[in-house]
Amino acid sequence: MGKVEIVKSLWDKFSAGDYEGSKSLFSEQLEVIWPTSREYYESADEFIAVNEVFGKDWMFEVKHAESTDSDKVISIVYVTSPSFPDSFYATSIFTFASNQICRMETYWAFEDVQPEWRKELSKVY
Repeated sequence: MGKVEIVKSLWDKFSAGDYEGSKSLFSEQLEVIWPTSREYYESADEFIAVNEVFGKDWMFEVKHAESTDSDKVISIVYVTSPSFPDSFYATSIFTFASNQICRMETYWAFEDVQPEWRKELSKVY
């Protein structure tokens, strides 16, 4: 399986609430970093545990996944849950070792509305 397919498989498993089933995609030396909240996880077990607490009804719709010249994969996913009123975009940079994810740096952004001050300056889609 190629690296982009590994990333897409991760998001498919997360969308199915199969966090434990995603464990084989991760290196034993996994490092997960969330710069926007300054959190990090030092193992697949820690990362899976926090996702289990979030719950199993999250959907991770892959908007874009692409390999980079530096042999990383960048994905952008749209994240929603019927149990949570907000939705998010998550941009992740994946690093690999032996065809497994060894580092995942994810930048979370709330989906938001157009600010009042930009209403005459931009369009909304």
